Amino acid sequence: MESSNLTVAKVALGSIYLAVQNILSMLIGVLGYAFLARIITQEEMGMVAGLTLLTTLVQLLSDFGLNSAIAKFVSELKGRRIDISAHVFSALFFRILVGSLITLVLLALSPTFSSILLGNISYQIVIMLIIADSFLLSVSSLLNYVLLGLGKMKNIAIYGVSSSIVRWTCIIVLLLNGYELAGLAMGWIMGDSISLLLYSVTVAKQVGKMQTTRKYVPLLSSLLKFSWPIYISSIISFLYTWYDRVLILTFLTLSDLGVYNIAYQAFSVPTLMATSIGLSLLPYYGMAYGARDDGAIALGVRRVSKYSMLIVSPLMLGLAVTAKPVITLFAGPQYELGWPVLTVLSIFGLVYSLSPAFSNLLLIHGKTKIILLLNMVSIALSLVFLPLLSILKLEGLAVLKGVSFLSSFLLSLYFISRTVKIQMEGKILFKILSSSMVMAIIVLLVQELVYNKFFLMLYVFIGGVVYLALIRLLKILDGEDFKLIKEIMGEKASKPICKILGFNP
Repeated sequence: MESSNLTVAKVALGSIYLAVQNILSMLIGVLGYAFLARIITQEEMGMVAGLTLLTTLVQLLSDFGLNSAIAKFVSELKGRRIDISAHVFSALFFRILVGSLITLVLLALSPTFSSILLGNISYQIVIMLIIADSFLLSVSSLLNYVLLGLGKMKNIAIYGVSSSIVRWTCIIVLLLNGYELAGLAMGWIMGDSISLLLYSVTVAKQVGKMQTTRKYVPLLSSLLKFSWPIYISSIISFLYTWYDRVLILTFLTLSDLGVYNIAYQAFSVPTLMATSIGLSLLPYYGMAYGARDDGAIALGVRRVSKYSMLIVSPLMLGLAVTAKPVITLFAGPQYELGWPVLTVLSIFGLVYSLSPAFSNLLLIHGKTKIILLLNMVSIALSLVFLPLLSILKLEGLAVLKGVSFLSSFLLSLYFISRTVKIQMEGKILFKILSSSMVMAIIVLLVQELVYNKFFLMLYVFIGGVVYLALIRLLKILDGEDFKLIKEIMGEKASKPICKILGFNP
């Protein structure tokens, strides 16, 4: 049991690194978007969403499912103590080759993309800059997943924050000097260039010397054989992630897209916390699977489901009830119409309270075709609610998106339960959810009595105090949890935290 606890502690520490990265990057991004929302129009904010759509499309086309595949293989090979160099080089060569070809084709089509996404061919230079940046991002994303498979969470966190600082600093400077959307694109290039450089140096230290190209062909073939269902699933996942924006472009206006994009950016903050937890588990699950340690996987599911619920559920419900001051304070009153969208998304986002514990389990077990099926079915089920778009506009679209969250999670849980033994602490999870709901209700009542967008931090403080009091009152944390805190933070640093959380060693 001791070794398992140590492993869980390392996973928790990795999750903390990624969470800190996401928090810092989020704060930088929030400040950046707050500045951006005040210096460009709602229509131009819609164009920013269009540019983001384009760069995501390029990542999709060049990926071939190799990002997830290389993380899986690297973590599994590490668990078996086998050299990873050949797998990394074969995937990297293929990514550079395919990325270069796609970049050249898209550059030739840049006038068309400018007309479709931005409504004017005069933005062609912006499109070309975004395509160039997308190539840099496609290579750095592969290297990022190599480090993820190796469990190098600290490196990933530092590089992510560094990239965000460079990106937004350049964007702000260029916008202030009148470069408009071109300045935004150049800022992206600067930030992603820094991350590519940092990832390249670190990965180079982890792999051996390159061998002759023909030795990589068999490995590349096995990687692609594994990854092709993931690639098709990624295409479906792209539709899953972006079909809401496409529907806005089809049926509504660029201004509506700008409002929706701001709401979705705010919703992304707590989802980033869930993502950091899920990503930190990938090397843990991969190494456990490589070592054929099913008990370690079951332990990971049980412990992480509790901690992710403890962290994410109050964030989601807190965001749901403070959506109006969040939107108006950080984006401005012109985006106030987006707060109901944020509320709906946050309520459905409660599924992220549990989903991190099951992240990548189907991938680790090679169930790539099931992953493909899940994404297809989730979108199909959500589109049943498409008529709501004409009735409720953006709020109806948020319901569509929320249904896709819920259906994807429930279907994933069903298939995972047929592969992995699932053990969760049901009573504890119910106590955590109840505490989050009570906290949200109290914060909502406080807002009804005294509302001012500048009181947002007061609402957050009240919610935090109430939630912490309920955690202590219901004795949600036990000795095993506090032992984990000590392993992560050390004896001295953990004492005040344990006392605050209601544990006296």
